[in-house]
Amino acid sequence: MEKDLERVQELEEVLEIEERWTTMSPKWMATVNEIKQRKYQLALDALELLIVERIFELMKMNQSQTGYKMRKHIVKALQAHSKAVKNVIEHYNDAAAALDPPMCSVTWDQVVEYAFLADFNILRDTHAEVQSKPWLSPAYRLDMDRYFKTLRAHEEIKCLNIEIHRFVTWIRNENRFCRGWRGT
Repeated sequence: MEKDLERVQELEEVLEIEERWTTMSPKWMATVNEIKQRKYQLALDALELLIVERIFELMKMNQSQTGYKMRKHIVKALQAHSKAVKNVIEHYNDAAAALDPPMCSVTWDQVVEYAFLADFNILRDTHAEVQSKPWLSPAYRLDMDRYFKTLRAHEEIKCLNIEIHRFVTWIRNENRFCRGWRGT
C-alpha cells in the first residue's frame, strides 16, 4: 500500500495536482455527472440501434418483394432480438434513473408498439440526431414503399406477359380439343 501511495504522490507531482478531489468537491460532482450522462448516452445509443434494426426488419417483412422464407427468417431474428432489447431497456432505465433530473423510463410494451422512428420520442435525446435523417420523414417512407411496389409491379408485368402467352396457348389447345371431341 505504501508503494502504491508513493506512486500516486509521484504521479500527482508530475501532473501538478495541488489538491485531491473529495466526494464533495465540485470537480468530483461534475465528473460523476459526466460519467452518468455518458452511460445514459451509450445506453440510449444501444437502445436506438436495436429499435432501428427492429423497425427496419418489420418494414422489410411487410415489403412486397419479401418471400415466405425471408419472412420466417425475419420473425426468428425478431424473436432473438427481443431478449437483447429487454436487456438494453433495463440498462437504459438504470442509466436514465441515475441522471439528475432523471429521464423518462421505457417499457417493453412501449418499444413493441413503435412502428416508425418518428413515434419513438426518446430518440430526440440522441447525439446522433436520428430525427434529422431524411429516411425518417413520412414522405420518404411513402416514396420508399412506392419504389419497392413499382419494382414489384415491373416483375409482375414480366411474369404476366409470360402467363398471358401460356393462357392463350391453353385456350387454343382447349378449343381444338373440344372441336375434335364434338366431331367424333
